[in-house]
Amino acid sequence: MLHADVVAIGAGPSGAIAALTLAQSGYQVLLIDDLPARDLSSGHSPKIGESLVGAARPLLRDLGLLARVEQGPHLPCYGNLSAWGSSQLVATDFIRDPHGPGWHLDRTQFDADLRQAARDAGVQWHSARLREAIWADGEWQLGLTQGKVCCRWSIDATGRRAVLARNQGAVRQRDDDLVALSLWVRPCDRDTDSRTLVESTPDGWWYTARLPNGSRVVVLHVDAADAAAIRRQAGTWQVYLSRTVHVQSLLEKATCNGQRIADIKAADLKVMEACGARLDSFWGTGWLATGDAALSFDPLSSQGIFNALYTGMKAGQTVQAVLDGQAAALEPYAARLEQIRAAYLQHHRLFYQAEQRWRDRPFWAKRLRRNAEIC
Repeated sequence: MLHADVVAIGAGPSGAIAALTLAQSGYQVLLIDDLPARDLSSGHSPKIGESLVGAARPLLRDLGLLARVEQGPHLPCYGNLSAWGSSQLVATDFIRDPHGPGWHLDRTQFDADLRQAARDAGVQWHSARLREAIWADGEWQLGLTQGKVCCRWSIDATGRRAVLARNQGAVRQRDDDLVALSLWVRPCDRDTDSRTLVESTPDGWWYTARLPNGSRVVVLHVDAADAAAIRRQAGTWQVYLSRTVHVQSLLEKATCNGQRIADIKAADLKVMEACGARLDSFWGTGWLATGDAALSFDPLSSQGIFNALYTGMKAGQTVQAVLDGQAAALEPYAARLEQIRAAYLQHHRLFYQAEQRWRDRPFWAKRLRRNAEIC
């Protein structure tokens, strides 16, 4: 039987930062995830979600992580290109941003570096998956795929699955059924622009960005039913791509696993949920949720990783306060997440309202209608 003051479940950015914050305050913290041992200190499989805004610099500095990020293999992002509301490509330069450029991250390496920082601070690692969670006599008894652990507090950082929170009765509420279909390609030698490109189309929207390893991530966002059709019907992805102007031009000579883009098969696409979502309760007896487990964002916001870092830090600080006898700290934590959610919804509504060319098409009409309902 393992023992700890706090168990953070999930070793992505939010879980690692929550664990790091608590360990720096002297608490005994156990970080659990079923990652293979080889992924603890280095990255292997490509991972979606690579944009980190320059506004993260002060946060990374406060956490003592800025040097790790700046010395890492990550690629600076100096601006965005967007064809949204018009076919014309508009550039937004980050040179005037007081925080400087953002990054296109090597996500697997970035996550591994955060885990290593937590371990350097004294966080213990256990490779396992949560099987059951029982609260009894003021502590958790967590059944894992490898052993058991007792702790005073648990942090749910399991991402969109929100495993612990849902186990405790919290309900995850999705804003829509947005799905991301992702592909990593090898661009041609002339493709060197490190800016993010976003392009809207009649039935969804695309983004693409260069990555530190020289590849390019390409992501199509559509409704779940359309994603299923793309996966089911050969050549449908290429039909959607043909409706773009700028993304199609960038990929003209790109390859994927040695194949031309025209020959890509549905099996080459990675599919994942991409909608905004929230828990109906961010905390309960002996637990709280952080990162995507608490709040998930539409990727158009480019706030996912920043939110994971920020709410991970806040979760660690809140649990520290509770363990120090300040139970009232839970309400301000929940209130802060509500503020983040409200700001996100406002920006989300403005982003989607800016595209009026296809307001009667199902994809866009659904989001305009949903935004009107929840804002």
